[in-house]
Amino acid sequence: MLFNLAEILTLLIGCLLALVFIDGVRRAIRIRKNKLKVDLIDIESQGAIDFEEEWQGYENQEEKIENEFSAETAVEDDTPISNLNIIHLHDDSGLVFSESSLSQALVFYNFKFEEKGYFTILDSENTPSFNILNGKNPGSFSDSITSDDIALVLDPNNLVNPIEAFELFVEVSQSLQESFQCNILDEDRNFMTKQMIEHMKYQFHEQQRQFLASAS
Repeated sequence: MLFNLAEILTLLIGCLLALVFIDGVRRAIRIRKNKLKVDLIDIESQGAIDFEEEWQGYENQEEKIENEFSAETAVEDDTPISNLNIIHLHDDSGLVFSESSLSQALVFYNFKFEEKGYFTILDSENTPSFNILNGKNPGSFSDSITSDDIALVLDPNNLVNPIEAFELFVEVSQSLQESFQCNILDEDRNFMTKQMIEHMKYQFHEQQRQFLASAS
């Protein structure tokens, strides 16, 4: 069976179109596969980056917490424990406290005015019991300085007669409060009641009892 020229051309064109269509399908499949690989690589890369960033953030946060804890521990370890007994006297009306006015108010007590500008109250054996300082800067009454606040400070660690010293400490604070008609405050400058003073006495005697027990 013989084909004329027109039929042969039609077959050739049909085969060419078929080849073109097959090649197009193969190209489309290849492109889709490549795109899928790229997407998978991007997802894996992004996941790795996110994980690294999250882990780095966790490590940084953990290091920050450790540093803060170390700093707080260092501060706590280096902070000395103070057991000073402090009573403030404050006058709202003006600068009533001075070397002169306090010397007059303490006339019935055994005391001395130190060169550094504060008072030392002495016990019956002329040994230091506690100090009276200017409660405001510079902390002294030198050079005719006046103040509206004074601080009575007793250190129980350096006393020859601790019980007598503490009784004198409370007595003088109450005497000055009456003389100047001022407010008597604790070390945090809160108003002190008689109950609070009694509680302070109890704590002091308890500390002395524990000290004597440990010494023996």
